[in-house]
Amino acid sequence: MSGADELRAFAADLGKIASKALPDTDAVLKKGAQNIKDDLVADARGSKHFKGMAGSISYDSMYGIGHAKYEIGPDKGRRGGALGNIAYFGTSRGGGTLDLEGPLARESPNLERELDKLADKWGGQLE
Repeated sequence: MSGADELRAFAADLGKIASKALPDTDAVLKKGAQNIKDDLVADARGSKHFKGMAGSISYDSMYGIGHAKYEIGPDKGRRGGALGNIAYFGTSRGGGTLDLEGPLARESPNLERELDKLADKWGGQLE
């Protein structure tokens, strides 16, 4: 096999992987988003002052050509969602008692592990 033939075969293999990579990656990110959302909801439900906003916490998929991402947090259009800024960031009168970063920090090792597994799987398809 010539160098050009090897390069074409390699490019074809990469194309096959790329067509599967985004949906596989999205599945991992969706599970992570759900876990983070569940953690945020549990934190809000346990709050004396902000338990009413627990039902407003959701996530939105930002899936598109070449990317998959999720936005997680209180939805201002839902009941109690407008309290999100006060609950997480506070005002001069108080608030800022809920933890926005902790759920992400706790889920990050799981996301990294699962994405590493996918990268190993895809890399194995090139051999």
